[in-house]
Amino acid sequence: MKKYLPNIWGRGALFGHSGLEGTTTFSESICGQLMAEHIGMTLDATTAEIYLRMHGTPWVQEITFSLVSSDLIEGSFKNNAAFKFLFLDQRTIVGYSPADVAIPVFRADLAEEKLLDGGKAYKCGENWYAFTTETRNEKIYFAVARSHDYEDAVRAAKEALKADINGIAQRRRKYFDIVPELTVGSEAEKRTFAKCFSVMKSQVYTAEGIFKGRWTTPDRIPHRKCWLWDSVFHSIGNIHIDPQLAYDTLRSILGTQKADGFIPHSSDPEGRFILKTQPPLIAWGLYCLYKKTGRHDWVEEMYSGIKSYLNWVMKNRDANSNYLFEWYVDPDIEVCRCGESGMDNTPRFDVVQLMDAIDYSCYMANEMRHMEKLARILGLTEDADRYASLYALIGERINAELYDEEDGRYYDRELESGNLRKVSTPAGLLPLFAGVCPPERAARLAADITNPDTFNTPMPIPTVSLDDPMHCDDYWRGTVWINYNYMVEQGLREYGFIKEADHIVDATLAAVAEWYEREGVIFEVYDPHNKLCPSELSRKGPAIKPAEFFARLMMVRDFGWSSCLYVEMAMEREKYRRKVSE
Repeated sequence: MKKYLPNIWGRGALFGHSGLEGTTTFSESICGQLMAEHIGMTLDATTAEIYLRMHGTPWVQEITFSLVSSDLIEGSFKNNAAFKFLFLDQRTIVGYSPADVAIPVFRADLAEEKLLDGGKAYKCGENWYAFTTETRNEKIYFAVARSHDYEDAVRAAKEALKADINGIAQRRRKYFDIVPELTVGSEAEKRTFAKCFSVMKSQVYTAEGIFKGRWTTPDRIPHRKCWLWDSVFHSIGNIHIDPQLAYDTLRSILGTQKADGFIPHSSDPEGRFILKTQPPLIAWGLYCLYKKTGRHDWVEEMYSGIKSYLNWVMKNRDANSNYLFEWYVDPDIEVCRCGESGMDNTPRFDVVQLMDAIDYSCYMANEMRHMEKLARILGLTEDADRYASLYALIGERINAELYDEEDGRYYDRELESGNLRKVSTPAGLLPLFAGVCPPERAARLAADITNPDTFNTPMPIPTVSLDDPMHCDDYWRGTVWINYNYMVEQGLREYGFIKEADHIVDATLAAVAEWYEREGVIFEVYDPHNKLCPSELSRKGPAIKPAEFFARLMMVRDFGWSSCLYVEMAMEREKYRRKVSE
């Protein structure tokens, strides 16, 4: 069977050393972002750049990439002269270029410079970048190393020139041997599948500080920390790399937990955090992992931490004690009032401060039913019975308080006024995911999901329905997020709406593949109409032209859960279609 590799250059694609290849820490790792105008990258979101400068030859040169991955880039020019970039370790990039075609260049605008033998060193902020080259066998070999200490950076760069680049590249390439082979899907989808594994590899850090094992981050730039719900979605994808990594990814969340059970929205290895949390999904994630591995010991190790966290939520996010849950909303932040919900700038929170939230309540219901399953695995009958009762109670309250019979939709309810906050978002579809919908209501939600005037866009599911006046192209106000597509299709599948779930999977995989083929990256969000390039969508404000990464944070590229859930949906489809064919 043909082996598919990611080989498309994309501006902003991440380039970083992975914890799967060696030590990779929050404090020391270089992270590159591929450039648009050169074969090269900017480093650490600074002005530091390493790239190949073509000689002044006639404009007939062709560039072919055989691999563009998160830690190895291989290609050639028209005359088959090869070039490479790769990570030697977390702070050192090495490579070579054909001397008669292109020369490696390092530049750092406005940086302090020092000459060194065969190159220069540049000080950007607190770091020195030492760059050095050496010509041999008609190739120019280069190395760049970063350190807080000038002498250390120079020493590391000079030592790196001795590296066996081709041998290391061969070992790096072997990572793609673990990528499963797909029989279902287009060539573009299969190539995108491999790209997603490359992105997943780039997310992995090794143990450091509060993290006693490997942990993951959404995208290295700009989100460098460990995030709660991101890590659960990462685990779901990482099981296809290595079940132990999937477990490490989940366990890292509990490394951020405080004594009272609280788990912060995000943390760095030094334990720095902010006083808000994120959607509770850990019990669900652990049960998904258990189903695929049968690891009773993993359940036993994590169970009490998850129990403590859910107790914290029940004590601190149910102000009116009605078994419906309220996100913390910051009234002083206009653009992103409810980052705790994960739906940062959703219009649900534009004019109110506190609500019984449909999504929070569904997440909690879903956690309760999975805690029951985990408790029964451990033989904790009393706990299991308690969680079963809580699941039933939360589901009952959701259906009694958060459903509008006339609209056939679930909404948030304002605590102060008692009114439903009628903004139509996929948060209102999560009763399917939590399994709390009566069958007739599930059918009405499924009809809404398949309606082209609401949620059934060319790339489903917009984060505000098309018929809602709040719908626009700004982030959580109407664009498509892959995690909601995954949760909704899981809910549809549970209720027996198989064709509807398959449609979401097929449309999502095709659209992500289309934009990877065109742009070379996996985006954070997508246009529901599948017309605008994701980089043209608004991100808590309009996109700027020309797109300048240093002027304003534009759409995140090579995003973690987009990649992990793409892999999971593709593997799911593979399994379901094989069953049908059998």
